Amino acid sequence: MDSEEKNTQDRAEAEEQYEKKKKEKAPEKSRPAHTHHGHRERMRNRFLKSGLDAFESHEILELLLFYALPRVNTNPIGHELIREFHSLSGVLDADIQDLKQIKGISENAAVFLKLIPQVARQYQLDRLRERRTLDTDTKIREYVQAKLGFHTEERLLLLCLGEYLQLLDCVEIAVGTENNVSFDIRQIVECAVRRHSTRIILAHNHPYGNAEFSDMDLFTTNSLKDALGGVHIQLLDHLVVGKQGDVISMRQLLDWE
Repeated sequence: MDSEEKNTQDRAEAEEQYEKKKKEKAPEKSRPAHTHHGHRERMRNRFLKSGLDAFESHEILELLLFYALPRVNTNPIGHELIREFHSLSGVLDADIQDLKQIKGISENAAVFLKLIPQVARQYQLDRLRERRTLDTDTKIREYVQAKLGFHTEERLLLLCLGEYLQLLDCVEIAVGTENNVSFDIRQIVECAVRRHSTRIILAHNHPYGNAEFSDMDLFTTNSLKDALGGVHIQLLDHLVVGKQGDVISMRQLLDWE
């Protein structure tokens, strides 16, 4: 090997060693930040600042699931829940076993979601306990909305009132199907008498329908009104709570005295 070739080889080896040492000394490039870095904190701060009014349904679910799934990206789960059950109320009303079919929803997460409407209902009832005298239309409507607004089947309630419109008891007379509930007039009269009622209010819900009375509702309620008159108990009203929480009054509809 002549002198020129040897010099060329030496230079190549030297350059190779230089590049190797350069790579060894160079600091490792930091990994790019995760696209969701800080996302949970931003969501919480947004809620604390403005409440839920500006949140989409899937975002509300995403935020709720932060607390049931602390190490999981809950954004796609929120989207999938809405796709499957169509609405926030549809998700919260869904059966636990159906919720668990959604990828990422554990049993704890499913139970957590089912707690939400029940806690909301108890919260509303708890606020009303200080106002147990149902002496205005507003109080009565708020009370029956809180009692019936979260059920997925029709239910019939009997509100037993005293002389000064104090609530003596609220009795669930019957549980029906998604679109029907029936009641026995004699059962209601006996129940009202046993609780020493002087006045009563009847209420039922239409979980998937509008707040309106059927012909059978009108006929049966008038028959009940007559039967109660025989034992000196006044039927003050019959209310229906619709799927949107709207309430209709038979007393106002028929202009009862």
